[in-house]
Amino acid sequence: MSWWKIRYNKKSAKKYGWAPFWFAATQFDQFLIESIKGFQREYGLTDDGLCGPETYRRAYTHLEARVKAEEEPDNSNFILCDGEKVKIDWDKVKIDPIKSGCYKNISLHRTPTMVVTHWDATLSAKSCKNILEKKGISTHFVIDNDGTIVQLLDTNHIGWHAGIRSVNNASIGIDFSNAVYEKYNKTYEKRGFGLRPIIKDWRVHGRKIKPFLGYYPAQLEAYSALVKTICLHYNIPLECPLDDEGRLKTSVDKEAAKAKFKGVVNHYNLTTKKWDTLGLELDSILKDIKNK
Repeated sequence: MSWWKIRYNKKSAKKYGWAPFWFAATQFDQFLIESIKGFQREYGLTDDGLCGPETYRRAYTHLEARVKAEEEPDNSNFILCDGEKVKIDWDKVKIDPIKSGCYKNISLHRTPTMVVTHWDATLSAKSCKNILEKKGISTHFVIDNDGTIVQLLDTNHIGWHAGIRSVNNASIGIDFSNAVYEKYNKTYEKRGFGLRPIIKDWRVHGRKIKPFLGYYPAQLEAYSALVKTICLHYNIPLECPLDDEGRLKTSVDKEAAKAKFKGVVNHYNLTTKKWDTLGLELDSILKDIKNK
């Protein structure tokens, strides 16, 4: 019996707040380890039987699929940049500060030069915030399923979202609420959001990715409005990494990974370990913003 794995899972459960029943088990034992392995194989994770941060996030989303939709958020039409209310051309914005300790508080004025785009792999912005707080990390914005922009962090503070300190220091993080896996599409439909588009035939880091959930039109519209506002306020170029043929780059961009790129990037442009936000056509989105 793997006693060290049992100890690990007990500590993980205490830290993140999960329980054996999440994996159809009743206690911390070898059966739980095997159950976690089965869950991990289903989601393409390393099947080590340990409920680490990535497994916890997937399990949380899986459990949440059985929970009713949350209440509609309050609306406003500004975002916070260094305590200043900056007007945004979008009528569904909510300020919901993430708890202290999940980010670096900056008292002096910060001038970000890059926007990093992610997906949260959860079913709602509320769930995204809960998980971020459990993990002690943060992003600045989450775009919910109905297009509501939820601001978790003033853009002047440094969010811990990119996994690279220099990039965090230079950037603003935006997350799409998106559970990614096709199996959750029925849950979205039951919650009244409708089916998400399915994205097929995309490659990242040279490998083909199985079909996955895309983005609601309302989310894409909200994203465009948010990127436009941020880039205008901070004078960030409306540019994204392109390959040698001038097409959207779906691999690591060395300048972006070094925090030297100025513009808007996907998380996969920073590391081969990530593939978010595949299918987000940044080149077209930024071109449309320029032409408006």
